[in-house]
Amino acid sequence: MLRQLSENHEPAFRQLYEGYAPGVYAVALQHLKLPHLAEDIVQSVFLKLWENRSEVLSIQHFASWFYTITRNSIISALRKQGSIDTYRNYLKERMEISHDSPELQLLKKEQVTLIREAVAQLSPQQRTAFQLQREEGLSYEAIGKQMGIATNTVKVHLYKAMESIRNYVMQHSKDSIAVACLLPFLLMDKNIF
Repeated sequence: MLRQLSENHEPAFRQLYEGYAPGVYAVALQHLKLPHLAEDIVQSVFLKLWENRSEVLSIQHFASWFYTITRNSIISALRKQGSIDTYRNYLKERMEISHDSPELQLLKKEQVTLIREAVAQLSPQQRTAFQLQREEGLSYEAIGKQMGIATNTVKVHLYKAMESIRNYVMQHSKDSIAVACLLPFLLMDKNIF
């Protein structure tokens, strides 16, 4: 399908749109709360996909690329709406699954399970650094002191941990695009660990 898209095949684009637009919309609506902004995100994401169609075959990890476009579009919209910090506080309050649509409940439940599995698969050093940062909110320096390692080593452990978690979730998810869009926001919630 990506090959057809790269050759300007509009039915392939339409098929991608029909397959992924509902997930992008659901995630955007969850975070932006306004249907017209969520629709704008969907249009923006798929416009970028169409504009970059000639390059899709050179993209090694299409799902990650698509996730990045979606995430960046949402963040950009949030910046236009106001402070990202204000939004993070709002998001933490809204993370209760009971307030979401059944589709988002299922996606969040699946993702929380996958994140926990992914964290369990990390090396002991990566897991410790990750948990100290996410659960206890420690800085790189504080983690380094507690673990007896350099601050740069902490950064490497955390980078590799995030990369490993992201890859695990993407490989094991049924709807990797929608789940990938939720991943960074769920990782902000220390209650899932």
